[in-house]
Amino acid sequence: MGGSTGAGVGPATGVGGGGTGTGGGPPVASAGCDLGYSELPDGKGGLNVEAVCLTDDLGFDRSASLEAFKTTVYPLLRENCAGCHSTETRAQAPIHADADPVLAHAYALTRVNFKKPVDSKLVVRMGIDRHNCFGRDCKDASARMLAAVESWADAVEPSLPETPRPVPASEEVSEAQVKAWIAADKAKVAPADAEFIKYASLHEIHNAGVSAEEMNVARVGLSKALNSTARWAPVIVNPVDINGKGIVYRFDTRDYWGYNKGVEKLHFGGSDDDVFFGRTSVNYLGEPIGNDITTKEKYSYTAEVQEDPSFAKLVWGRVLAGNVEGATDGGVLPPYVDGFKTDYIEASQLVYTLTRPDVYNAIMAIPWYAQMLEDELGVIKDQGMKSYEYMVTYQAITVDSRMYWRARTKSGGYYWKTWDIFSGQLANGVRTIEQAYETGQIRFPFWAHPIPKFIRGTGGGVTPQTYSFVATLAQPYGTEPAGCDGQTNFGGDQFKNCRYYTGTEGLQQSAEEVIWDLPNGLQGYSLWGGFNQRRVDAFVNIVRDPRIIRDASDAQIVSQTDFATPDRRLNTGSSCIGCHADGMNRGDNDLRDWLDAGDARLPKGKHGVDGWVDDPETVAQVKELYPPSSVMRPRMEDDRRVFLAAMAKMKREMILGTDKNLYVEPAIWTIEWAQKFYKYPPTRSN
Repeated sequence: MGGSTGAGVGPATGVGGGGTGTGGGPPVASAGCDLGYSELPDGKGGLNVEAVCLTDDLGFDRSASLEAFKTTVYPLLRENCAGCHSTETRAQAPIHADADPVLAHAYALTRVNFKKPVDSKLVVRMGIDRHNCFGRDCKDASARMLAAVESWADAVEPSLPETPRPVPASEEVSEAQVKAWIAADKAKVAPADAEFIKYASLHEIHNAGVSAEEMNVARVGLSKALNSTARWAPVIVNPVDINGKGIVYRFDTRDYWGYNKGVEKLHFGGSDDDVFFGRTSVNYLGEPIGNDITTKEKYSYTAEVQEDPSFAKLVWGRVLAGNVEGATDGGVLPPYVDGFKTDYIEASQLVYTLTRPDVYNAIMAIPWYAQMLEDELGVIKDQGMKSYEYMVTYQAITVDSRMYWRARTKSGGYYWKTWDIFSGQLANGVRTIEQAYETGQIRFPFWAHPIPKFIRGTGGGVTPQTYSFVATLAQPYGTEPAGCDGQTNFGGDQFKNCRYYTGTEGLQQSAEEVIWDLPNGLQGYSLWGGFNQRRVDAFVNIVRDPRIIRDASDAQIVSQTDFATPDRRLNTGSSCIGCHADGMNRGDNDLRDWLDAGDARLPKGKHGVDGWVDDPETVAQVKELYPPSSVMRPRMEDDRRVFLAAMAKMKREMILGTDKNLYVEPAIWTIEWAQKFYKYPPTRSN
């Protein structure tokens, strides 16, 4: 896979004028940022797309930046990251550790925040994500990278344009002013539109003293939250600055939720666990619900999207109710809607509410079972299991390896679905995935059984032929199917986990994550569980959101295989949006690549590949189902383009100033600001 060098690759578009030449020659002139994102050489004759794009008209001193980069950040990247992020090796984007410093510089520019170095992805990836840390630990690695980025920024930041601020930082905006501005704007609104017109204010964020750049982050965060929950809206629509001060924005709920496919009532948006175990007894309307709700509530989607103002009113009513259907250990949650006022909504409060898992599931009209979503989206399954392109990645964001596939939809879009397993107990003090594989305690079933076995789930009419649900690890009550190799579950003796793949029917030890493209180009997200049923969160022994468990140790976040962290689960909505800042995250198809390379790196043993790797028929079938990374990487870049083009439409209008780039994910920044400002407690839904 990875043998080429950066020399002789064609010119890049946008960032740094990023072409590479032999010996790290002079940068190629920038082609501009008309796309709203950059395209950089991937070292294989193709292109990678990145969200950040710096043009010459910003006054950015590219030559000075390159020279400073060579002596500050570049040595750290070459020493610690070149094993993956270089065209000499795997050419895994970003290629910021390449032997050609010009190419490495072009990629590194997409991951550095010169005006606030601590928020640079180069720093955050270790300080928060705990990714590939060097030195004593991740804290040490992050500190060393931050010092290097700060030195790089010292040479660059003075040449960057100043970000405008229509209201000076020293001038406080009162609530009375906000209401007066809104009243003046309301006077211009037609009476027939009035009930759909809402206002969001950033005055609290402004008054808190954030930087001009962070005000831009919050503006885009507001637009992104609205557009990310616009389930069937055809285009990106930005809220409107009502008086040019960049503080109060008007939006029309019909622009986001005035499109419908026959939904007349929103389903309960909370957890099936909370319903089944009786922790939640009413929905947001105060209506009683029972543990049969997953079979009683069913959307009857229409074939086509219709304009429907009544759906906008339905959605807005659910938003106003707040987080009352969130996951809980008992009782009804407070709504956490302190920022909803009579005349307006405080902007961070709106972003926070739209991305709560129960609110998100409800207003996105996500059904109770994945098969129903796939039917509504038109996921193409006409070739059976061959309809999908499968991948297995050894080290993903999950605790164990990950199997996933990409499908196409009838609208021409994409649909990604992952399969993650519960990590049960391991013997002899083994705690990490590396130790497990070294000692032969491989529990990930798709190494030994790469041909997925689709089985019956639930949700009405689901059969093995629907190609929606894969058998992974059965979890029967009290009995174990043949070959189970059962072990006691964390939940107690009443459960038995099958440590290895069985292919049997019944409740599975699996968690699925789904990503699909919305009509406006952004992404929809959903989590699914052991019956293919919709969920609100993912257990921490499967996957972790490091942003919400920052107090956990490096080992707990990176690879420890049990419930090692505090129970701050990854949430649908906010966690998904925060992680997929640039759309699809990249991954390699390790199963196929290692097989093609001579299988030396494939996990061996009883629960590895020994049972099939020497069988020509099975190997041929694996190669048919699992395309190499050289095929899947361009797929991911194409899907990223769709997303980044939608993001560009928001950034162009919502960002004040000539630099239309963001260096943090805007919605998650705004969510975290709201959580601190309102002191909302850290619970499973918050």
